[in-house]
Amino acid sequence: MKRTLLLFSSTIILGCSQPHAFVLNDTKENEYHVLKLINHAFEEDQIDKSPLIVINGIPFKYDKKQDTILLPLKKSDIIDLNFLNKNSSRIIYNERENDGAIIITAKLQTK
Repeated sequence: MKRTLLLFSSTIILGCSQPHAFVLNDTKENEYHVLKLINHAFEEDQIDKSPLIVINGIPFKYDKKQDTILLPLKKSDIIDLNFLNKNSSRIIYNERENDGAIIITAKLQTK
């Protein structure tokens, strides 16, 4: 009985894990703007736990083992946010291990 209960509880904990938290480098009220959209895409099965992030056509390198990934953007910089499923992102970006892709179109910063 104890073994069954332990197995059941570990399945619930592992099965309900959320994807990594992707937050913006922005004010407190805006920093979780992307996280809400990504969680919705995760629930709709558009992406999986470790998606590739592409900002203006360039893959964003990050440590996929981190819990929180800070994106170098502000909410006002983001023009469009789209998602690619696993198969499409693997074909387009030629990476075997990605779990879908988050495509971010942002304003270009000129100095």
